[in-house]
Amino acid sequence: MTDKTLSTPSVSASPSAQEPVPSERMSRRLFGQLLGLPTVLAATASVVTACGGGDDPAAAAPSPAPAPAPAPEPDPNAAAMTRAAFVASISRYFDWVHSSQYNDPYKLAQPTFSDVRVGETEFAKEIETALEEGVVSNALGGFEPARPITREEAAEIFVRAFRIPESGTDALSAFTDAGAISPRRKASVNAIVAAGYMQGSTASQFAPSAQLLVGEAKRILEDITARLVAPPQVMCKSGTTAPRRYVRISTPTPGAKIYYTYTFDGTEPADPLTAGIEYDFEQNGVLQFVNPLTSTTDYRLYRLKAVAKKDGMQTSAVQTFVWNIVRPQVGAFQAKLVHAGTPTSPTVWKINNPAEYFQAFVFYIEGTTRGLVFDAGEYSYQKANLKAFIDSIATKPYDILIGHNHPDHAEQVYNFTSAGITLYASAIEKAALAASSRTDFQAAGAAAVAIADGQVLDLGNVQVTAWMQPGHTHGLMTAIVNQTGWVFGSDMWACNRAYTADTTQYNLTKVDLFLSLTQQLLANYRKSSTSGLITEVTNAHQDVPVAMEGVNNFVKCFQQLIDKGDVVTVPSIRGGRLGNPTSPTTRNSRMSMVGDMWRDKNWMAIGNSLGSGLDRPVDYFTRPTTAYPCNATVDYNTADGFKKYSVLSNIEFAGATLVGVDVYWGAPANGMPNKIANKFDPWTYAYVVNVPAGTGSIVVKPTAMSSNVASMKVNGTLLAQGASMSVGVAAGSTTTVEVVSPDGSTSSRYDFSVAFV
Repeated sequence: MTDKTLSTPSVSASPSAQEPVPSERMSRRLFGQLLGLPTVLAATASVVTACGGGDDPAAAAPSPAPAPAPAPEPDPNAAAMTRAAFVASISRYFDWVHSSQYNDPYKLAQPTFSDVRVGETEFAKEIETALEEGVVSNALGGFEPARPITREEAAEIFVRAFRIPESGTDALSAFTDAGAISPRRKASVNAIVAAGYMQGSTASQFAPSAQLLVGEAKRILEDITARLVAPPQVMCKSGTTAPRRYVRISTPTPGAKIYYTYTFDGTEPADPLTAGIEYDFEQNGVLQFVNPLTSTTDYRLYRLKAVAKKDGMQTSAVQTFVWNIVRPQVGAFQAKLVHAGTPTSPTVWKINNPAEYFQAFVFYIEGTTRGLVFDAGEYSYQKANLKAFIDSIATKPYDILIGHNHPDHAEQVYNFTSAGITLYASAIEKAALAASSRTDFQAAGAAAVAIADGQVLDLGNVQVTAWMQPGHTHGLMTAIVNQTGWVFGSDMWACNRAYTADTTQYNLTKVDLFLSLTQQLLANYRKSSTSGLITEVTNAHQDVPVAMEGVNNFVKCFQQLIDKGDVVTVPSIRGGRLGNPTSPTTRNSRMSMVGDMWRDKNWMAIGNSLGSGLDRPVDYFTRPTTAYPCNATVDYNTADGFKKYSVLSNIEFAGATLVGVDVYWGAPANGMPNKIANKFDPWTYAYVVNVPAGTGSIVVKPTAMSSNVASMKVNGTLLAQGASMSVGVAAGSTTTVEVVSPDGSTSSRYDFSVAFV
């Protein structure tokens, strides 16, 4: 759902489109296109011609008839409107999201009609969303989408959609046919007539059973939306039960202010008109409705009331919403089989505990000879034993690999190490555990085995390769099952839970260096994968895995910052610009986002602490530093600094292997240098590439840090971003890559010297 206080949806120019992408306020032209094309019952016209004769022989022979005048184009405003097209115009105005597009595992079942089929019935999704919103009813089973809508039916739908209040005035007394209005619709017709939004077909006739014309529908909708603030709506949708709900309030009326009240103890919220808190997504972000760790109950029933106001317009109706937030105080681990094992693939279980606050999943991956636990959950190791639960589903001996040391991913490590299970962690994360103030973490850190970047763990029929990626923490590890291309992350690949509107922070590494290391990580995944493909990516905070589209969106979140600068950042979903009223200590800031969080499981957002705050100078790009080795000479955080990137973010070779260097991103911590070995460093310009003896050529694929570089050349030949080329090699030969920044102010040259091996 887009921010309705800023814009309202347009309708598709094609009424047969089933999946419109609303973006702007509905124009009269587009409204007419929606309602006046083949979905309406077009007026018909006929041409009557006459011929005659006389006594004149010349007149006896008929003269060539003059060409008939072209028939006038039918006036779309004078056409009758189908029930489907009418309801679609309402649904699209509000931009209601259909369940087939809605990214929420806790969504309610989609109600429908006996004669409405998605993919078959025109405007089926819009009809079903209107039903879900209570604007139409399926009490009679069918909808009759192709039947022309009557005036009284349209009046009722308008009143329900915009919550037009009942009137104490008898506005129907002037109509001689008021008695013909259906008794159940009489109050709605009276309300819309009394409000002045709808008139009779004549001064004395309302004509309740007459067909509503396109022009009438257009005029009524324009009149309502010009005078009455549309009622507030929420995403995620109301009425669901879930472990958390992060709620955004909006209205289709541009410029309207929203006020809300809420309770979580079962009581009725106060009237938001008199006691409401002003809601501004730019300032506040989403409302965080949770059952906190301090709660003494297993659930909280949140009730929200909201109203929208705008000067010069009638205030909206007050809307009420409710969510049941269930997080028990005590829970038992539960597992879901996500992949059944085969001779060439492992068994994979997804494990969590419903009492966990952040709902961080653990994965158990088992091959034919050995298993691997990925991450260690967040439920207290003193309340339940994850190791004992793994024992109940494991059929092979196993080890454990933790992605990073944050408690929601490492809580249970001691239960494994104290039982003699081998714990793998990067050397950096091992040191962080050992330096913890918690004695259980200290013991686990001391027992942990440092796993190297690119180390392979053998599970029998499959092998798992572990790769390190700093950013969220300094030594975070991910893993890929080589034979299947399944990737497991631990706060690496963002969070696609729209229902919690999460963003993930990667601020321990500068955005540009993080992008470079991420591109190299993906290249390593492809090298590890026996098919060369990444087929599935799962983060511990993702309910469903994403495909490469999600990974590409994740990369785009960082790439667009480098290509366009701070203009692409927006206030964080979690906390907005100033913080969240339901969590007043929260102070988040910038966010970079790609995709529609409500309609696309592959949407991605990064932020939560990106930079140092929206109202502060940019500080998320590389700058020269003496705190750790860094060869950068440009501060890319200055005004238009993003236009000065003349460096590569990555380079890949086919037929050769790059000899990398140590890449640093931060000062030492816990007695460990924050570095990763054998990588490409954007600000190191001389490298050796190992080439098998006797090779005559290799393929080079450089990637510029900015997509907007003025030029990139390989051995003097221009090369486009994303392209590759073959170059000849000989012992001691050098391949050069030259890059000129977008603004032409800086340039760089890389030398890759060939060493035959």
